[in-house]
Amino acid sequence: MFKSIVKRGQFLFLISFVALILTGTLLLHLPIIHKSGEPLRWIDALFMATTSVCVTGLTTVSLSDFTWFGQLVITILIQLGGLGIMTLSASILLAVGKGLSFSNSLMVSRLNDNFSLRGSESLTRTVIRYTLWCEAIGFVIIFTGFMIDRKGEILLSLWQSIMLSVSGFCNAGLSPFPDSLINCHWITQFGVCCEGILGGLGVYVIYDILQVVKKNQMHIRVHSKIVLTATLILLFGGTLLLKISGTKTGCISWWDSFFMSATSRTAGFNTIAMNDLPKVSAAILAAFMMIGVAPGSTGGGMKVTTVFLALAAIWSTVSGNRDVLCFKRKIPMEIVLRSFAIIVIFVILCVGGMMLIDWVNHGGSTEKYLFESISALTTTGLSYGVSAGLDLYGKIVLVLLMFLGRVGPFTILLFFVGREKPGHLQYPSERVIIG
Repeated sequence: MFKSIVKRGQFLFLISFVALILTGTLLLHLPIIHKSGEPLRWIDALFMATTSVCVTGLTTVSLSDFTWFGQLVITILIQLGGLGIMTLSASILLAVGKGLSFSNSLMVSRLNDNFSLRGSESLTRTVIRYTLWCEAIGFVIIFTGFMIDRKGEILLSLWQSIMLSVSGFCNAGLSPFPDSLINCHWITQFGVCCEGILGGLGVYVIYDILQVVKKNQMHIRVHSKIVLTATLILLFGGTLLLKISGTKTGCISWWDSFFMSATSRTAGFNTIAMNDLPKVSAAILAAFMMIGVAPGSTGGGMKVTTVFLALAAIWSTVSGNRDVLCFKRKIPMEIVLRSFAIIVIFVILCVGGMMLIDWVNHGGSTEKYLFESISALTTTGLSYGVSAGLDLYGKIVLVLLMFLGRVGPFTILLFFVGREKPGHLQYPSERVIIG
């Protein structure tokens, strides 16, 4: 019974995203979606629906070319995709006072990476409340920036503030402006940046912190310590690296360095044109996109905990320690092995995606194809504008990468092969020569 519930939960998790993408494709194909009055090509409608639901940010059609209704559809797709259909469905049950049944609680618990079963219902409540509060506060900050920058355009500023608030918190990277946030007021940029950071912390960390504040537990868990520590290191370390790298024409401001450091880990907005950055900066951004944000967040990537545990394992090996320790706690070896497996899977998918795009498009910039593949798989959205110029098959490759990046390579893998099976046989050990 337990395995059947897990299987059903994984199946519904995947199908819900597929159904939402297909629904979004049909809506975005309507003539009233585009300002030209002509329906989008089916591949562009599919691409835009996928990038919205998978909160990626890559585009083949600029959002500034969409009508108000078209932008509304995309915003709704971003919100539903960011929260996750299963979490949203559970929250609706809670809102009408029905609560969660045991099977639904178990499903939510498994989908949230084995979070405490007793806390799954409370966790779902936290997801919705945290999302709404962050988006509301972000909206106020973003709207303030618009009002300072362009007085008198209240209705337009209200709508664009709502869209950017949702897109920012969900780490979607989709902006109503063709140049992202390059020409926006710094207060607007600050609001979007804060939204991306808060959305990237993950609901587990927020839930954990709230439990400490409410005095339901004595201290935050190791997971939260890893996320907070890694986030601070990446934020300020990335800022310093990008500041040193500068631009092709000279220096880069501290603010732009911080913003790009924060949003490169799957938020996908930019305040500096990508073509103005040197190759070393592009490499730094690509690495940050791969690392991503925290599990249980609206963002993607390999996740900071995955990379942190892999580095901790390497350090333990170098220092001669048989156990992997983090904050004076021993990490189970199966979790460490899973971390390395996720890293390898991501690298293979990124390189494979780059090779496929290069093959179907018969040449081009391999570096930009790799950057685009990383951006798609990690659901980031930073781009050199390659997506719009790809042919049908190139766009399909990116659509598949975005979907895989959103639902998670490991989720799909476990869906087909099942959960780990306990071994009944003990095999003899034997050493293998490496290095």
